[in-house]
Amino acid sequence: MPPPAGFVITPSTKQPIRSASDTVEFRRNYGANEFMNALYALDHGYRGQGVTVAVLDDGVVDVNGELDGRIDTALSKDFGYVTAEGVKTKRDSLGDSHSDHGTAVANIIAGAANGSGAVGFAPEAKVAVLRISDWNEDTKTETLVHSLEAYDFAASKGFKIINSSLSSGGAAAWGEAVARFGKTGGLVINSAGNSSGDSPADAAAINDSNRNAVLFVVALSPAIANYQVESYSNKAGALMDRAVAAVGTNVTTLVDGTTGTFSGTSSAAPTVTGLAADILSKWPQLTGQQAGDVILSTAKDIGDPGVDAVYGHGLVDFKAALAPVNPTLSNGTTQTSINTAVMGVPPAMSTAAIQTALSNVTVLDQFGRDFAGSLADLVITPEIKQNRWLRRRLDQMGPGGHADLVAGGFQGSFGFTSTRVGPREGEVRTTATAGSVSFTSGRTALRAGWNAQDSLQSDVMGLAPFADGVLAYAPQAGNSVGVDRFVAGGKLGLTIATGREGSSKASATTIGWSKNGTDLRLSYIDEDSSIMGAPTGEGALRLGRGARTVMVEAHRTVQLFGLWGVEGYGSVGITRLKIDPVSLVTGSTPILGSRVGLQATGPMLGGMLSFGIAQPLTIEAGAARLTYGQGYDLAAKSLTYATTDASLAGERRVQLTAGFARGGPRSSFRIGVMQDLDQPTTRALAGWSARF
Repeated sequence: MPPPAGFVITPSTKQPIRSASDTVEFRRNYGANEFMNALYALDHGYRGQGVTVAVLDDGVVDVNGELDGRIDTALSKDFGYVTAEGVKTKRDSLGDSHSDHGTAVANIIAGAANGSGAVGFAPEAKVAVLRISDWNEDTKTETLVHSLEAYDFAASKGFKIINSSLSSGGAAAWGEAVARFGKTGGLVINSAGNSSGDSPADAAAINDSNRNAVLFVVALSPAIANYQVESYSNKAGALMDRAVAAVGTNVTTLVDGTTGTFSGTSSAAPTVTGLAADILSKWPQLTGQQAGDVILSTAKDIGDPGVDAVYGHGLVDFKAALAPVNPTLSNGTTQTSINTAVMGVPPAMSTAAIQTALSNVTVLDQFGRDFAGSLADLVITPEIKQNRWLRRRLDQMGPGGHADLVAGGFQGSFGFTSTRVGPREGEVRTTATAGSVSFTSGRTALRAGWNAQDSLQSDVMGLAPFADGVLAYAPQAGNSVGVDRFVAGGKLGLTIATGREGSSKASATTIGWSKNGTDLRLSYIDEDSSIMGAPTGEGALRLGRGARTVMVEAHRTVQLFGLWGVEGYGSVGITRLKIDPVSLVTGSTPILGSRVGLQATGPMLGGMLSFGIAQPLTIEAGAARLTYGQGYDLAAKSLTYATTDASLAGERRVQLTAGFARGGPRSSFRIGVMQDLDQPTTRALAGWSARF
């Protein structure tokens, strides 16, 4: 449901229940959760499991079982002392009734989803309590004086995240302790401070030695109608590149056992810590600082465009931070963005085996995080681009005709169309649509042709499968030159064909022998940026850079009753893919294709009728070799790979075609129909023209 007009987020009363995690308990902290898309984490199982977060504070008490035994006592330590009647004694307690600040912080991070209190942002994370306070029983005062010891302890224990909802006032010693912790890869998520300053309270202690080890958090107002920094909150200021914003008021469990609000940048910081725990629970290969980089990079820009002096990188966003950022596909040698990846598989091939193989692929994003998912929807059978073919076909429906020229050894045949461009007689533009020329001298003939598809298929307006094998594999190769030699009662010929469609180009060399209505041909076909006339795709899923095919074919033409011409044809080809080094397609077996057809043409109903039956080009056998990420090796911090030979064998299809043409001196009519028997599809083109 979209937010009502005037609201940044939808009010709770207008928001329907969206999932099993969207409980009454979850909605007790509704505003903060909605601002930061926290429900996404719960719905997708990101709950901080397996992560221990250090809470550097005045201690933590497990109230009402909200931390349900998840205080890691082995990694916790009380650094403080108690002074009573003037005597200072070492204390050994992780929390008590004085731990009001740390208990609220810990529950914002890790409060259990148990039906009471409120749900933490990482409700299955563990908490290591680093209690740094001293208590003076005589004066009933608390001082926080042991943070330096706690930082060094945290470094020795290898903590990745410390939540520090405190301020040192920019003390140099604090900055040095943070630098020592930062050398382990750890990150301190620190409250910006509550003194309305232009920069975080600890800004003076930040330098090149510790800058990457700190992430400051600015407090955002919980008012759901706008984005506004709290008046008390310090801003990002000079450390805007190391700052984000989070809601500064959260409903949580307090030290007295009640459920209430806890406000300040001290409340905003553990929100971000919970997000860091969620990230590290799924991707333990990351350091704390790398988790911080994810949070910075995925924050929602809510202030001035870009990183700004108020909100820094912007409002933390659980959904954006837990989704892949610029993911890449890898074949074990190269990595390529998934954003441009698509695989084009020609109609002659099957996509099923490839889609099955790519239904569970592991990718890495720019932070080295592994994501598993299906790429099956990126494997498609594209329409073969025939824009120019269709335009010519439509042109042929209009006024036009056919012309033959003969002069000595020269012969020419041209198809043309005429288009009126003005009201007066003679304002007509005539355009050639297809043609061929030849010159014969003795036993040798030279020939050339263009738009051969039109010449071959004019009887059914281009809807039938190509009878010519070269055009069946490479329909863009419609222009040719050739030489024939008449010997032994037959004709030996060499033909070179070429052409392009968009970025795709193809060429073919054919040696042929013809005699008594029988043609035998051997062809070598080379395609770039297409396979069997179809686009190969883009990026890491590209089926190939093109293909090379060797094909043999036979044609036989006979006359029936002296009027009907019947042509039968068939071919077998072996294709090899040209492998793109960035693609998951890392090789192929020989790909066997076949085709067969029968066409008949003769006079009927005062015109010329043609019909045919054909199995269009179909792949009988062959496979594409796929190499792709199948998992992640945490110890090696790298993808593991699988290699699969995915069959390209397609299903046989049968197509019926029919065409009819009738014309006179003042009008002409043409129609073509194609029916695919395996699919409920019929294609038809018709045209009528008249002269007045």
